[in-house]
Amino acid sequence: MLTYSFQDMEGDSLYEYLYRRIRADILEGRIRAGERLPSKRSFAKNLGVSTVTVESAYAQLAAEGYIRSVPRSGYYVSKID
Repeated sequence: MLTYSFQDMEGDSLYEYLYRRIRADILEGRIRAGERLPSKRSFAKNLGVSTVTVESAYAQLAAEGYIRSVPRSGYYVSKID
């Protein structure tokens, strides 16, 4: 499961910080194309944040094309060219 520390947020909101960290991991190849991201509920519980925080981060990533939602399956990392 992905784990992030919220110690060095530097003024970002929780969702912005989470969005930036996941995006960086995708761009740097730590999370690969086709890899399934944790469910919103389990990820939120693991990080100690609300599901709304994870949902907002995932929504921003999806809007920018970094991840895609597959109904009844979850969120998957998109291939980035």
